[in-house]
Amino acid sequence: MVQFWRSGRMSSSRSLKLLVIAMVTYAISIQFKLAFPTKYPTSRYDLQSTFEVPGARRWKSARSQSDDQRRDSTNVEQLIVENSKEDRNLVTHLRVDRASQHDDSSGGSPKLKQTSPSRRMPRIIAIEYASGIISVMPLKVTNQSTVFKKNSMPEEGPKIEPTWYQPNAVDFIDGYNMDVCIPMDDWQLKSYPNCNKFHELDLQQLRMINKGGSRIAFELRQHLEGGEEAQFVYKTVKYTKEITMKLVEEQRKDSLVLERTSASQFIPDIHGYCSLGVMMDFMPEGNMHDYIKGSRLAGGSTLPPVDRLRLAIHIATSVADLHTIDGTPMPSIFHNDICCHQYLFQNGVFKLNDFNYARPIYINKKTNEQCTRTSFGMGMWKARSLEELQRALGHPDSGPVKPDKIDVWMMGNLIYYMLTDLYTFEKPKNLSWQDSGKELIAGRRTPYPKDIEKSKDPSHVAVKKALDMCWTQKWKERPSARLISDYLIGQLKKITG
Repeated sequence: MVQFWRSGRMSSSRSLKLLVIAMVTYAISIQFKLAFPTKYPTSRYDLQSTFEVPGARRWKSARSQSDDQRRDSTNVEQLIVENSKEDRNLVTHLRVDRASQHDDSSGGSPKLKQTSPSRRMPRIIAIEYASGIISVMPLKVTNQSTVFKKNSMPEEGPKIEPTWYQPNAVDFIDGYNMDVCIPMDDWQLKSYPNCNKFHELDLQQLRMINKGGSRIAFELRQHLEGGEEAQFVYKTVKYTKEITMKLVEEQRKDSLVLERTSASQFIPDIHGYCSLGVMMDFMPEGNMHDYIKGSRLAGGSTLPPVDRLRLAIHIATSVADLHTIDGTPMPSIFHNDICCHQYLFQNGVFKLNDFNYARPIYINKKTNEQCTRTSFGMGMWKARSLEELQRALGHPDSGPVKPDKIDVWMMGNLIYYMLTDLYTFEKPKNLSWQDSGKELIAGRRTPYPKDIEKSKDPSHVAVKKALDMCWTQKWKERPSARLISDYLIGQLKKITG
């Protein structure tokens, strides 16, 4: 206990008063710091993206370093990821600037200071002033347990029932004539959360992998029963975003599609869903955009034509599996955002993911036929479908379309990328979306490189035929994704025997 006695002579001396105040303030600050020690995660944060071009380099986990390599004397006590803008700027600063202060051998990333395991927390102090004496002292705390005499949840108390809440997924459905269109299946508007899994997660084991416009993905390591360690991806809404019911609905759709397509080999597996969080397969080998970028930087892919045919099958079959959930002949969900960023590479297969912009397909309540749409709620660029480009450019042929047909058109764009290592209408001149839209409306297509255009290789011929099917001018004549997938698989069997 620290005590200071007050006397008449002391009160008459201003300097002594200031000294006493300074000593008391110092004592209080020291005890207050002990009362609320900062707890740091024991794992090392590496906030840089870990995606690499598939096949170019092996996945290198930061946790594979030895314990000696993990210890670092650099003081990074301010590296606390909080929701404030200042802390996020600090994290960015450490990622860029701190790395330059490290040896190449240290891995180039700062390491968190370890918290002493002997520190007791919380520390509590008592400040008293009585009889002219100021006392600052730690307050002794004893660990006690209490057995409650009554159950906090009475057996005869109210139970949670479906009547307590009102499902609201239908509030976010757009693009249909709601007077005549209804959901095809009940599950389209439902969700299947398993929140207990998320309450068991060790959030200190999260490490950022990548982020998009509204969501962020983390690598998550968890110890399973038997001591085995497993890796997952934890996707949630970016902490810079204000949480809205629209974002909650997008997460619901993403988890719903992953759950309903769990039988597909071309769509990742889901391991959990709760409100804003989705837990899915860990897929560290990069995405299709990484592959295309790496190939172009290397002067072109060295893949033989038959492997390019296989990649076309990955694309077409993933879309077909999405459209034919539960084996239904009529599509019940469409992706609405098929592009190279949405395909992740795992064990030699590109898999379609990111279904947060997907939409359910409705049917006419009188005829049970598929309803058409006129809008899709997405930004315009030249990789969107012909029908959307027609509408954006005010073409007279613009009108309602069955929504799965826009997926088929857009998957043709990806097949073209993988066949040619080029984007659509990139050469001989890189066209804007308006100019490329005019070309497509006129019936002209992006040209092939000369070697592929003249090629008689059966794999090249098969993929070019599939592209003609994807890019059929009239959507009513455009084949389904399943028909195109079956065609490509049949051609591969003929080529490989």
